[in-house]
Amino acid sequence: MAPLIEVSEAGLVRTLVLNRPQQLNALNSAVLEQLIEQIDSVAHASSVGCVVIKGAGDRAFSAGADLDEIRGLNAEQAHQFIRRGHRAMACIEQSPVPVVAQVDGFALGGGFELMLACHLVIASERSQFGLPESRIGCIPGFGGTQRLSAAVGKAAAFHLMLTGERVDAARAWQIGLLSVPPVPHTDLDAEVERTSALIASGSRAGTATLLEAARAGFAAPALEQEAALAALAIASTDGQEGITAFAERRDPVFNKEDPR
Repeated sequence: MAPLIEVSEAGLVRTLVLNRPQQLNALNSAVLEQLIEQIDSVAHASSVGCVVIKGAGDRAFSAGADLDEIRGLNAEQAHQFIRRGHRAMACIEQSPVPVVAQVDGFALGGGFELMLACHLVIASERSQFGLPESRIGCIPGFGGTQRLSAAVGKAAAFHLMLTGERVDAARAWQIGLLSVPPVPHTDLDAEVERTSALIASGSRAGTATLLEAARAGFAAPALEQEAALAALAIASTDGQEGITAFAERRDPVFNKEDPR
């Protein structure tokens, strides 16, 4: 069986490839746990100065959380899954070694949130980004409600979250999601290799100090609240209807009564 995450090294750069191309590199519990293990291991690997995360295949970085896993979960089970995702994203965000997201294709839902947790994002011109959770009665649950506003500001963040619409790479650059302007698909590998090698060539201790200083103001309690609310949304009648409807390729039928 092929590994869920393929690992390779070139010089001081370690590359992690999400290896579920048939599922558009969807994030299930096993992938999240392996991400945690891989990023934790980098903290103790003095030979690594930068990490790159990318998706296998030619369609997606990651299309999000694996809906096959969360379909039918109750609130407690959903909370366990969400907290596992939170641990993975926090591990990346708090890594003393910079992490670069190499995006080529879809970065949606949990995949979009994975990208947001990385320190840099380099994307091809054909990439698409979005948080479609509102369209299926759920909410972003891997830190998206907090990290997106921090990245692009309130106005653009609420538009992405409330509409569930995708944006292309040009718009992603315009609103501040990308670290550099989108590059042609054929040039993406070279640009990521150049940037990651440049980062890795710097002082490891100095880079770790810079990252620690930059994240000092992030509010952990807000993430805890997001995790609890996301679990309730997944387990709700509308959440399960939306997940089922998406799997069945039909429009969801939501409850229109005032929940209050």
